[in-house]
Amino acid sequence: MAHILIVGDGAIGLLLSHFLSKQHKVYVLTRKSTQQARIYCRDQLAPQTINAHYVTLNQLPKLPTFERVIFAVKAFQVQPAFTQIHPHLSAYSSIIISHNGMGNIAEIQKSLHQKQALYFLTTNIAAFKKGPYTVQHTGDGQSTLGDCNPLATHYIAKTTSLLQAIPALKVNKNIQQLRFQKLLVNIAINPLTAIHNIKNGQLRDPQYRPIIEQLLTEACAVAKAEGFDIPLKQALDHAYQVMALTTHNYSSMHQDITHHRPTEIMAICGYISEQGEKYGISTPANNGMCKKICNIQRKGSLL
Repeated sequence: MAHILIVGDGAIGLLLSHFLSKQHKVYVLTRKSTQQARIYCRDQLAPQTINAHYVTLNQLPKLPTFERVIFAVKAFQVQPAFTQIHPHLSAYSSIIISHNGMGNIAEIQKSLHQKQALYFLTTNIAAFKKGPYTVQHTGDGQSTLGDCNPLATHYIAKTTSLLQAIPALKVNKNIQQLRFQKLLVNIAINPLTAIHNIKNGQLRDPQYRPIIEQLLTEACAVAKAEGFDIPLKQALDHAYQVMALTTHNYSSMHQDITHHRPTEIMAICGYISEQGEKYGISTPANNGMCKKICNIQRKGSLL
């Protein structure tokens, strides 16, 4: 049994705490009440209390050493959270990052101790928060762990074994390409569902095809410039497959906009805009998505 710290009690943080607490002692770092139980719900099954311990930042120095620390927060929250938490961790703690979009790996690597392994975890498990303390698990999906530094490469089999309670977990030796492939799906789905206030499956309507193709054409050009071979047809097929599999789901960005929370737009379409400028690639569609989502956030409501 290992001691695992999960940073963040959003939908993915609570899902991971539910799965991993079946085999390990799990602590969840939260800004909410540490006394309130968190609840896991799935289909017609009876709700289950998540068997984890909820702690605040001030409590970390008094807690046991954590073998693994999972940052299950949004992309823009990773660096600030890491800066706050890293001084309280063991020089041997392994770091696992999980979020939508790109970025953060290079920044985190600069601050790691010599004996700290760094991993990235992607997941296609679908879930949303029904309330502040309840997560609704709405769909199964593949989760993938990848190594981001040499130490992680050495210990990835051991780490995968330790995290085996996460359903359908596998290892990918090219996690950066997998992240980019998932980024393409997020680009095709997240901003459009948020802007038009629709579920994922509704994007299969032909009216959305031109803008989806333009968004992914720009993103695939950036992928090629970064050394990833992802043909446009493959990106489109994958995006439409995910739309079909999550027909009745609302995207995470739609949920963020609905609940007046900051979105990950700058780590998704914003990443394409930023890298496009770096490589001299025109990205008007992705630029436009960034502007529209940022305008909605400023207004505090859907258009």
